[in-house]
Amino acid sequence: MPGLSGEVIDRLAPDRAIKNIQLDIRSDFILAPHFNAIFNRASDDLWSELEGQLRSGNYNPVIPLTMNVPKEGWFSRPGSILAPLDRLAYQLISDDLMPKLEEALDRNRTFSHFPSPHADEYFISNSETWEKFQERVQAICSENRYVIKADISHYFERLPQHHLINLMNAAGAKPETTKLLEEILLAFQQRNSFGIIQGVYPSDLFGNFYLSELDAHCELMGLDSARYVDDFYIGLDSLQAARFGMVQLVEHLRKDGLHLNEGKSKIFQSEHLLKEETEIDRAFDEIRMSIWGDLNSNSIHPYGFEADWEAEEDESKDEMRDKDIDTTAAINLLHEINRFSSKSDQIERFVLPLLGAAGSDAGLDHVLTELANKPHNSRIYFSYIKKFAPNDSSLRNKLEKLATSDKLTSDYQKMFLLAAMMTCPTVDRSMVNKALTWMRDPQIAKETRAMCAIFCARKGSANQKRTVRTQYENEASDYVRSAILYASRHFKGAERRTCKIAWGGHSTVNSLIAKTI
Repeated sequence: MPGLSGEVIDRLAPDRAIKNIQLDIRSDFILAPHFNAIFNRASDDLWSELEGQLRSGNYNPVIPLTMNVPKEGWFSRPGSILAPLDRLAYQLISDDLMPKLEEALDRNRTFSHFPSPHADEYFISNSETWEKFQERVQAICSENRYVIKADISHYFERLPQHHLINLMNAAGAKPETTKLLEEILLAFQQRNSFGIIQGVYPSDLFGNFYLSELDAHCELMGLDSARYVDDFYIGLDSLQAARFGMVQLVEHLRKDGLHLNEGKSKIFQSEHLLKEETEIDRAFDEIRMSIWGDLNSNSIHPYGFEADWEAEEDESKDEMRDKDIDTTAAINLLHEINRFSSKSDQIERFVLPLLGAAGSDAGLDHVLTELANKPHNSRIYFSYIKKFAPNDSSLRNKLEKLATSDKLTSDYQKMFLLAAMMTCPTVDRSMVNKALTWMRDPQIAKETRAMCAIFCARKGSANQKRTVRTQYENEASDYVRSAILYASRHFKGAERRTCKIAWGGHSTVNSLIAKTI
């Protein structure tokens, strides 16, 4: 694995990268409190370890942690997080490349992932960028009779890495940095040269940059276009031109191994598309106007704001304080969700975080009804539930019954259910026993079993905590073992110290976690 020269390493900004990771964690697909603790409490040690490996050329990325994340229609997609060393390396490279990649983008055509000048956000708020995108789509509709609306199928899974690196080099990126990045991407994909992981800021940046070539193609062809990551709109004057444009678009993407999503890509008459695209946005605009100034605009965008799962286990207070917010329009839209059935997920992702921030439980009945039916919305549902579960024993009982039923179809749901109950003052013994059963079941995803270990160590009785401790020696997964080490912070003093001494030297991750206990 190539390292980096001292000159490159010296210009990296580890403190900024750590802050960006701490922001990014809030929207992770996978909940990993033990990894989060490293970024919060042992970041200097983490950087020291990575810096030494980069200078010596001994840095070797490991395979990302990946689990099946539900999608609409009972499908799934891979959702990943990186080991702490790899996440820091990936973020450092992203931060270093961002200025050059941004220079190469045509911001009159692509509206996603604007770099933010503010330290408390990586990208400019989605509310601003989405609004500008919608304005551009409306302009395209008003200036063209037909519009191609297109979406790339499995975009992040099929993105060609080598072409991405070539585009970066052409944009003026330093070859030394892109060479290391290419090796990292290959390692993450187990030497497969297609695909980048989803769900972290650097991949958002790289995925958005890659399609700058498509923006340039539209410019050369004299076509109006607007793009938000891999969703894009192209305006044309006639149906025949639109048909020809669709054929050209398919061929252009196929050269790089990319394909359109046939279910989401089609040709529209502009007036029909405009009606479809703006009806729900008008409802969102009404809600925005009713709460403007009550909530930070960074928290609001058409798909809801990011749930903060990053809070440590000893920090049970919610960072979002209840505010006196007029939620009437939001509640009305949720009650009318069946009228916008094709946009129901979009409505939930917008309305539920807003209600949670306002301290309104008006969406609870809706969420409890849909929990088992829509596993793909688990993160947003349980993020909302987490707001009320600590003070609502009836709600906790319903969640405990759900956990012991057969209605949870994915390990992803189980992971978020446990996270939602983590800060409850009490949980039933049977709930902890169920989590212990999941923890010891090798058929359950290791990402969920790690959360089980932390949950049971925090909420369990002395005997239940002992079961967590003894699982360490029987556990095959290093990821779960590191979670058990982190969970030992909930053991009594002498036992906690023994675990820290006995297990802290088993891996680099364990040594870093030991520093956080």
